[in-house]
Amino acid sequence: MVRRPRLFLLLLAALCCWAGPLHAADAASSPAVGERFHYRWHLTRLGGFLAGLFFPDEGDGVLTVEPTREGVLASELLITSEQSRANDYFRYGSEVDTRTGRTLRAWSSYQWRGETKNKSGEVAREQVVDIASGIYLLRRNPPKEPVEMEIWSDGKIYPVRVVPRGFEFQHHAGASQATRHLAIEGIHRGSERFWKGSLDLWLALDDRATPVQITISRRGAGVQLELVP
Repeated sequence: MVRRPRLFLLLLAALCCWAGPLHAADAASSPAVGERFHYRWHLTRLGGFLAGLFFPDEGDGVLTVEPTREGVLASELLITSEQSRANDYFRYGSEVDTRTGRTLRAWSSYQWRGETKNKSGEVAREQVVDIASGIYLLRRNPPKEPVEMEIWSDGKIYPVRVVPRGFEFQHHAGASQATRHLAIEGIHRGSERFWKGSLDLWLALDDRATPVQITISRRGAGVQLELVP
């Protein structure tokens, strides 16, 4: 006998209307503006646990989406920690043309473990996302099958693949919530650079495709952000 939660997920998989690859027209059809999501984060994976013995291992995250001018919005993810005496942080941001779905400009900066770096630049190629615009576009148009694209990361562009992981239940706000799991991972393609990071999203099955959980991995550690009710 199939358990009810599992049956519910199977029904969702059969009945939910999934979009195809990240087409610009679909991304522009229902732009999100004036959004602000608050998260608590903690380090994941063994490397992250060991790092937490000497560095911040939990803190706050804020994901914002705001209009900047006609047809353009800015999305930014800021990760901080009250444990950090050095005010360590990660910031990922981008501008997206809501009419075409293109990432126009991207920036990233961080101060972590005594290292500081700032990168920003125009994005001249299509089908390129960064962490922030990737979250926005996947919320607007989750693919139904793996699709290859590129990601801007710290000023460099890498080939990646967006992989639908199916429907999963996440514990949120004291209840079990059905979500759609999507992942962006690096791929080996010829002589191009390989992205050693990863991005996982768990999106609520609501009108906003609310990002209930976000996991960003890089440099041997992962930061898992969970939505604050």
